Parts: sequence; C-alpha cells; structure tokens
Amino acid sequence: MAWGTDFKADIFLSRQSYTTKYEVEDKIKFTDELITDCEKKLQMYASATPKDIISGETIENCVDWLNHEVTDLLDSYREFILERYRLELYLDFMVENENKETLKD
Repeated sequence: MAWGTDFKADIFLSRQSYTTKYEVEDKIKFTDELITDCEKKLQMYASATPKDIISGETIENCVDWLNHEVTDLLDSYREFILERYRLELYLDFMVENENKETLKD
C-alpha cells in the first residue's frame, strides 16, 4: 500500500495562450532548444580562456565581462527550465482533461 500527498497548484503562463496540446508540445521543443543553446554557451565559456573570448581587452575587463555574461546566461537558463516545467504541467493537464472528456462520451 502506498501513500502520498495530493495537491492542486495554480500555474500561470504569462501572456501565453494555447488551444491544442500540439501547440504546447511545439513550445516545449522550442524551449528545449533555448536550453540547449544556453548549455552549449556555458560549456564554451567553461573551456575557454579569457583571451579566447575577447581579444584586445585587458584581463580585468575580460573577466568582468565574462562574469556578467555567465550570470545573465545562468539567469536565462533558470527561466527556460522553469518555463519548460510549467509547460509540461500544462500539457499534462490538457492530456488528463482530454482523457476525462473521452471517457464521458
């Protein structure tokens, strides 16, 4: 016998409207591409030296720029992950309600 916690969450997709689950699936794929792009850039920055990234700058300016760039990239990465999670929850909701409607008929 299993036990667990049942809860309902309100999820808000700001300025987004979807009429079919296929639109949500397409948005999830697009968000996955953005996440992959962030991961590739982070890998590039991790494997590069400051001189590889910006030429002609002093090391101090280069490090400051890189620090700012990586911080922005990590913020974007976090937002894309959260957006994908919300979209996946919404897709699950759409599928569950679609199945409930099918069972009623």
